Order: sequence, then structure tokens, then C-alpha cells
Amino acid sequence: MAGVYMKRLLKTILLIGVFAAVSAAQAQVYQWKDPETKTTRLSNSAPPWYRNMQRESRAPRVQVFYYGVLADDTSLAFEVRQAMRSQSPIGRSLPPLVSPASRQARR
Repeated sequence: MAGVYMKRLLKTILLIGVFAAVSAAQAQVYQWKDPETKTTRLSNSAPPWYRNMQRESRAPRVQVFYYGVLADDTSLAFEVRQAMRSQSPIGRSLPPLVSPASRQARR
């Protein structure tokens, strides 16, 4: 009887561990349309152009989801993105936004 109980307990602990790993892996998801293949890509790491704010205006749209909630969208206006990031729990971990005015001043 104790052997059956231990097997069930071990299975339950293993199942909880798998669910925890899956939910942690899907915490932050980046979505964009691949410019070469024209397919939608989903990844837990950002595409190269997402971190480079100088190229971002010419790059494909990137959406960042945090546990299924939109945390950033490169197609939105600067002010909207800034407000969205300030309300998101991961806003501080995203690359800093550079205002359009300061971009032009750098040129």
C-alpha cells in the first residue's frame, strides 16, 4: 500500500514540476513576421532588430507578450508604448525606448 502511495506522490510532484517549467518558459514571448519567409515567428528571445532602436522603424513589427498579455508593440506610437511598458511587470527588462525627437537629434 505504501508503494502505491509513493508512486502517486512521485507522479504528482513530477507533474507539478513539468507545469511549472512550461509556464516559466512561456512567460515572455516575442512575435514577428519573418521578412525572408513571410511566416509568423514566436520565440522566447527577441529578433536582432528589436534591441536596435535605430533600425526598428524600418524593421518588421514585433509584439512582446508577458503571460499572454501584450507588453510592447513596435507598431504603436512612442507615447502609447511608453505607457504600456510602465504598466507591464516586465517593462523594466525591455530595452529602453528612445523618443523620436532624440533620434532625430542624433542624426
